[in-house]
Amino acid sequence: MEFTYALVVLSACLLSSAHAAAFNCSEPPNLGAFDIHSCCRMPEINLGNAPAKCSAYIKELTTQMANMNGVGGSKQTENNKNMNNQNNPDAAAVEYPAYAHVCYAECIYRETGSMVENEFNMDNVEKFLNKSVSKGDKDIVPQIVRSFEACLNNIKGHLEAVGIKTHAKLPMGCSPFASLMFSCVNAETFLNCPAKMWKNDHNCNVAKSFAAQCNPLPHVPLPTANWLKP
Repeated sequence: MEFTYALVVLSACLLSSAHAAAFNCSEPPNLGAFDIHSCCRMPEINLGNAPAKCSAYIKELTTQMANMNGVGGSKQTENNKNMNNQNNPDAAAVEYPAYAHVCYAECIYRETGSMVENEFNMDNVEKFLNKSVSKGDKDIVPQIVRSFEACLNNIKGHLEAVGIKTHAKLPMGCSPFASLMFSCVNAETFLNCPAKMWKNDHNCNVAKSFAAQCNPLPHVPLPTANWLKP
């Protein structure tokens, strides 16, 4: 989840240059060795057994897709796969395929009750956050809720504007809706991070100013008509 958060903000940072008044969104800022995670301290959230369940779910999907593509599951294949992973770091992509971030986000939201029948339930989102965010991080909960609401309204508004009711599902049964929301919520929370949790230094402030100008809501590319269904 942190990896996606970093990509959302840094992808925006790579599109602009850092000037005091305005940014040129086609040129990258020079922020040097910069850890975006240090800017807005993300809360500790107790997800219970959801991560374990969802990791198992991704493995199950990967096996199903491999079987559909005619890839065997013998012990020899498993041994070869393990050896390949040891010798080639890029082989990890096979273990965690491109669609995994889409399906994993949907699974986490589903397991925590935040998504019910493919729709976000804001009452459940707020209840889960109030229950699961550590006591020392409670200050950020209202902002995360506002971020959910802003992202949900923006993405839903986009769909309505193009006359679409819902996102089409990928072949493995997952919708991109949850992962879009996850990325949007993280970016929106970054932009509106409570002062208590914000690192007030030059690089963080430049990243925030740039993102506000060059990466506005919904902070992520929305699906084209080809991704969607009536």
